[in-house]
Amino acid sequence: MNEQENLVIEETNEAAPEVQEDQPDERGQWYIVQCLTGKEYRVRDRILEIVAIEKLEEYIFRVLVPEEETIEIKNNKRLEKTNRIYPGYIFVRMLMDNEMFYKIRQLSGVAKFIGSKTAPTAVTEDEILKVLRKVGDKTKKIDIDFEVGEIVKVIAGPFRGYSGPISEINAERGKLKSLILIFGRETPVELDFDQVEKVVK
Repeated sequence: MNEQENLVIEETNEAAPEVQEDQPDERGQWYIVQCLTGKEYRVRDRILEIVAIEKLEEYIFRVLVPEEETIEIKNNKRLEKTNRIYPGYIFVRMLMDNEMFYKIRQLSGVAKFIGSKTAPTAVTEDEILKVLRKVGDKTKKIDIDFEVGEIVKVIAGPFRGYSGPISEINAERGKLKSLILIFGRETPVELDFDQVEKVVK
């Protein structure tokens, strides 16, 4: 898991959790389940199947594989894809007890719950809010291979056919500025990434 997310996770052993009788919230709490990488969606779907078949809606409320949409522009090709934010981990909002612990722990693809040495540790409110904000953020991250100073050619829009060096890149907005020679003068023009392509030397 990415360290910069400041999600505090510790190892847990395979013993059953020490569960308090009084649940602090009737809607449960969030827990992190470590899965084999690449099995996150299979584990999520299996948990949801168990909830439906065994009618566990009062115990397990949500199963989340945090994702973000990205746009990769490489070699003048635009590719949109969805990536897992935390590969190898899923988040489950549930009422934790011995039975629920074992139901999830024994599923194929599940490695363990994240927590202390004696029990799974619920994710704090601040930590889960960071995750939920990421999931709710629909702005797409953009991975590009443009560089300031590089010459690009405009392939769409009113400046199609013009070329010029990149003076500024704004990856968050998906735009760049290029100094295009118009009527003998260099003019800064703002363009979308998909309006330009690299000039092959």
